[in-house]
Amino acid sequence: MSNTHDYDLANANGATFRSDLNNVLGDIQSTNSGTSAPSTTVAGKLWIDETNNKIKLRNEANNGWIELGASDTAEMGHATVASPTFTGTVTTPELSCSGTSRLKLPVGTTAQRPGSPATGDTRVNSTLGQVEAYDGSAWINLGGGTPTGAIYAMGTSTVPTGFLECNGAAVSRSTYATLFSTISTTFGAGDGSSTFNLPDLRGEFIRGWDNSRGVDSGRSLGSTQSDDLKAHTHTYVDQQNDASGGYRWWKGGDNDCVAADKQTESTGGSETRPRNVALMYVIKT
Repeated sequence: MSNTHDYDLANANGATFRSDLNNVLGDIQSTNSGTSAPSTTVAGKLWIDETNNKIKLRNEANNGWIELGASDTAEMGHATVASPTFTGTVTTPELSCSGTSRLKLPVGTTAQRPGSPATGDTRVNSTLGQVEAYDGSAWINLGGGTPTGAIYAMGTSTVPTGFLECNGAAVSRSTYATLFSTISTTFGAGDGSSTFNLPDLRGEFIRGWDNSRGVDSGRSLGSTQSDDLKAHTHTYVDQQNDASGGYRWWKGGDNDCVAADKQTESTGGSETRPRNVALMYVIKT
């Protein structure tokens, strides 16, 4: 189309008038489509810019164009009222949700965190099993209920999301940065640079840290102890060897007996332990 008519029909006769009128109707019919703006403009005039397929409206002051949407895309490229899909960054000063269903947050691993996060960014971390937000300097857990480093005994062999089994494994310092900042190398330094060790509580009993009480002195947090029995003695009366090599009761006043070392028979198992139930210990990441 010409996209150049001023919509002013001049006085003319016959074919000349018909041609002029057809040009006007052509521009109206095509919504003034063209690769350049209409040469004659009025406030409210529509124009389809064929250079980028955008529908534009002349502003009220008649000194600029307002972009309304795309001429080659459904809904002119705008989001639908029901279940819209957006791309890029959506900016709004305030978001008010009136429904009772949900507000779905983005979900990703620790490695998929934004490279340059902004304060207030919020997401679900599928690696750590937590809802987290960026506070301007670090990602913080918004869950609040379970602090990082907390250890639980589980009645299942399946490790829940957001936890790791306390099996002494060396894990990534970057992937589990929050846990590393909490327990550091208390249970092992891993490879010394990129990993650190989890506590290994498999087959172990947990004892409360003495922390200067004096009951279990000299212990550091996370240190281990081997099994032990408190020192003690047993007293018993036994037959003793007499001078001739036989046995008789050693009664008070006898002075011809020779003392002999005796040893009780071995009894028990391979360790000293109380009654117990086997559970799996896990630590919050």
